[in-house]
Amino acid sequence: MDSYRNSSEKMENYKVCILAAGIGSRMGAVTEHINKAILPVNNKAVISHIIEKFPQEIEIVIAVGHLKESVMDYVAIAHPERKISYVIVEHYLGPGTGPGYSLLQCKEQLQCPFIFYVADTLLLEEIPPPDKNWFGVAPVKKTEEYCTVKIKNNLIVQLDDKIKCGNKFAFIGVAGVYDYLDFFDSLEKNKELKGGEIQVSNGFTRLIEKKLVPVGVTWFDTGTLENYRETSKNFSGGNAGFDFSKGNEFIYFVNGRVIKYFANVEITKNRYDRAKHLQGLCPTIEAIRGNFYSYRKLNGQVLYDVLNSQIVNDFLQWSKLNLWKKKNLTEEEKHQFSRACRKFYYDKTLERIKQFHDKKGIEDTANNINGISVPPLKELLGQIDWEKIINGTPTLFHGDLQFDNVLVTRDEKTNLPKFILLDWRQDFGGMIQVGDLYYDLAKLYGGVTMSYKLIKEGKFSFDMSGSSVYYNYSVNNDLIEAREEYEHFIQRSGLDLQKIKIIRALIFLNMSPLHHDPFDLMLYFKGKLLLYKALKSWIPESEANSTIRQKENITESTDRKEEI
Repeated sequence: MDSYRNSSEKMENYKVCILAAGIGSRMGAVTEHINKAILPVNNKAVISHIIEKFPQEIEIVIAVGHLKESVMDYVAIAHPERKISYVIVEHYLGPGTGPGYSLLQCKEQLQCPFIFYVADTLLLEEIPPPDKNWFGVAPVKKTEEYCTVKIKNNLIVQLDDKIKCGNKFAFIGVAGVYDYLDFFDSLEKNKELKGGEIQVSNGFTRLIEKKLVPVGVTWFDTGTLENYRETSKNFSGGNAGFDFSKGNEFIYFVNGRVIKYFANVEITKNRYDRAKHLQGLCPTIEAIRGNFYSYRKLNGQVLYDVLNSQIVNDFLQWSKLNLWKKKNLTEEEKHQFSRACRKFYYDKTLERIKQFHDKKGIEDTANNINGISVPPLKELLGQIDWEKIINGTPTLFHGDLQFDNVLVTRDEKTNLPKFILLDWRQDFGGMIQVGDLYYDLAKLYGGVTMSYKLIKEGKFSFDMSGSSVYYNYSVNNDLIEAREEYEHFIQRSGLDLQKIKIIRALIFLNMSPLHHDPFDLMLYFKGKLLLYKALKSWIPESEANSTIRQKENITESTDRKEEI
């Protein structure tokens, strides 16, 4: 088979056509909100891996259809310097669609030699220019799943589309088309459907007559959920650890930019608005488009990676001075803040617990958790003094404050640590400018209780038999010391550590339905155990059997004398 030409040889008068119109039916729920071309592989969208294969001066044509906005918005933010045009494929689902049909819609844009590239294929090698007709191939076992080729004298002599045969190599969705007029003529005249779709092989059969050269490649498929996960594992060095991701949000690192995606566009908008209120404390958002926003990637290390007692104390003092600034509210704002606290702590907690029970099919019963007998969660929730929890302290806030979301750099003049907040929460119970100080404090306490960094590395275990639960997770000494420093800070500041412990437990419970098995289970039972322990030291025995206060009986928040 033909080998790749030297990268120093150039052919500039050609285009690249990426087909990204399909629905990704083999990807399951992972493509419910986003086109499969935008799925991240090693923190970079599949389509970015493809685009970066080609020189800056080469124009790229992208066929879009299903969830087209997610493709166009992402590419606009990730690759603003590239010359990119779009062809909207209106008919991308049902009989008569398929890659051949999508490519035909791009015909007017491709009146020159071009490279054809499907958006669910990644290659390791450099891509040769279309200075001849070539066909990217790789060895396969199940020929009936692919368009396979017969090769003779280093030329393709026959294409067999999705049939069981003795061919050893399959077309992997990348090809060079030099004789573009012949290709489109054949594709237009041959409307034969295979698998209900028009295949690109209908056009390439004509190119066999013109000489079609097979080019061997190292192929990674992202077109099925199983293959996508395997490809992601390979591109991350085979050490992916535990999947800490959420299906409704992604992060990308492209061209010196950090790009965030949220399936809920309101989250994106609110994050952008909140960045204005955190100005000087977080990166400046450079672009926002649809469900995406971006900012320049900054040099530094997350706080998890540089932990010691001094830097933790420095960060807490910095937060006290710069982040947790007390907000003076009007009477109407006090009522609004109190309603937000009630919604955030009480309503959301009950909703998330129900969501978890429904997701896992687990009933609320008594459990033995790590050797400790713990009553049903409903009983524990009934012991919480919700009025005290809901009586918040209004301040500027982060909303997801843990060491993975704090970047540590050095001040250029003083060489002292400088902190930059990352991945801030979009709101607090619907409020953008104000949140509860105690939520930030409890979030931070959760992050020094359990190392999310080590969880992502898979350093935890969970086992459940009947009502008995056992879990274990790794914590480094530096995190234990950080927790001690944190608790000293809370005590020195005259803050309520017991209240923080209650909210920390509620945070773990709230997180549980959002993560994958078995981390979701560990979060739930960890939260339940922490709540039990916190209540034992907080609530007098005479009040241990009190019931949850009704929402209408929860008093509105008042100004607190407590200062930080």
